[in-house]
Amino acid sequence: MIYVIIGPTASGKSDVANNLATFLNCELINADAFQIYKDMNIGTNKIDVNDPIRKKYHLLDIVTPEETYSVKQYQDDARKVLNPILKAKKDVIIVGGTGLYIKALLYDYIFSDEETSVNAEYEKLDNVALYDLLRSKDPKEAEKIHVNNRKRLLRALTLMDNNNISKSDLLAKQNHEYFYPKELIKIIYISPEREQLYENINNRVISMIENGLIDEVKALSKKYNLSITSKQGIGYKEVLDYLDGLTSKEECISLIQKRTRNYAKRQDTFFKNQFINYKKYSSEEECLKDLIKL
Repeated sequence: MIYVIIGPTASGKSDVANNLATFLNCELINADAFQIYKDMNIGTNKIDVNDPIRKKYHLLDIVTPEETYSVKQYQDDARKVLNPILKAKKDVIIVGGTGLYIKALLYDYIFSDEETSVNAEYEKLDNVALYDLLRSKDPKEAEKIHVNNRKRLLRALTLMDNNNISKSDLLAKQNHEYFYPKELIKIIYISPEREQLYENINNRVISMIENGLIDEVKALSKKYNLSITSKQGIGYKEVLDYLDGLTSKEECISLIQKRTRNYAKRQDTFFKNQFINYKKYSSEEECLKDLIKL
């Protein structure tokens, strides 16, 4: 059985996954886009290296914060882990808040080659010009991308040049069906009441600061030339701004809390719209009582 545990940040899904893995004596696959990075521990709420369950995890600490890592890379890496487990007829748990990672792993997502260098002519254009160009070539995809998200604009245009097909047309060709037998997949959705979730988030941010998030970011910035991707992690970019003197410590904490709440809301929207046939629980306690009959 493939147990897929989803939910917004601070919903308690990691605790559910760890307890269920202990009960089933099975392995876990990380599906958090920032827990893949080495030394990014406190800000990602990564399981402690000394926790016994850590040995059962796959795809933690697999790249350095200097590197970029794509959804396609995750799909390849995760399937290399998942396929042998299924072949051995063993249970496995996939847990994380990066919905696109989970979709790419479980569904028939087809990725084209996006590694080709960006057209030099595109690099000369500002974001508005890039957006207008994409809108003229692929209006459906343009609707999904903010005009200031230069990286995604360039990627969509490059994909079209490399494959002679728009991204929206490429997606339309896919069946959007499970890559694995659907009878093997059990999706568990942890979704606390909004007030409780926001309280969890606010408390977690305070705890991260108290546990050394600022020192962690200082060490990261000294050890690595942080990639655009890694430095955009919520908690990391705000502390970097604080260390650069752009905000006060109080403003930094408040921004992390606010942006994490906003992110959790987006996660909830994605999960509700992109996943079907899930069983929803309002708390980790309720979920665990049902799953392992406590």
